Amino acid sequence: MDYKLVIQYEAIMDVREAFIWYEEQKNGLGFSLFEELELCYQKLSKNPQHYGMLNKWLRKMKVPGFPYLIIYEIDYDRVVVTSIWHTSKSPKY
Repeated sequence: MDYKLVIQYEAIMDVREAFIWYEEQKNGLGFSLFEELELCYQKLSKNPQHYGMLNKWLRKMKVPGFPYLIIYEIDYDRVVVTSIWHTSKSPKY
């Protein structure tokens, strides 16, 4: 069974901010982040229980090649992405 992926507004804004920053550093790098996130989202929709727990409700998945974690929760048949968190920022959870 594939889970429905729901990306909350805050997570979309996190990705937008990261994309802009990476594109300012090197043309095309923001798109590389998008590609990695898309692969991660596909994996999450197939097997969200595979990744580690952040706390009692939230889970985390590392984005390969970038210093980001996808923070999400499993809600019945949905994977709800709440944040794309830069690992060197102060934790908000």
